[in-house]
Amino acid sequence: MTCGECLDVSEGMRATALDFPGGLPDEAPLPDSATCELGQHEHGEHTARLRELFDGAVWVTWEGGDIKVRPITYCQSFRSSDGGVPLSDALCWLPDAHRGRHTWEWCA
Repeated sequence: MTCGECLDVSEGMRATALDFPGGLPDEAPLPDSATCELGQHEHGEHTARLRELFDGAVWVTWEGGDIKVRPITYCQSFRSSDGGVPLSDALCWLPDAHRGRHTWEWCA
């Protein structure tokens, strides 16, 4: 289960996210709010994806009033499989060096 902590995404955060090159040609509009995608945690930094890039994503991280918008590659962890697991369930869709469980562990 994910953390679920929410953050309102300001125009400034959206503008910063759009300044990073490498977006996908048909990318969706940026969200008005972001929800922490990490596993449940009581303390520490929250993390949410704002937009996809060819080589990762732009993430917003926040802890208290400290908010950062930056590109981070995806986690390189994956679940080995006998071929019966869809690729989307075998990869971790969180930022590199995240703490906690990998998304593929939630699907296991």
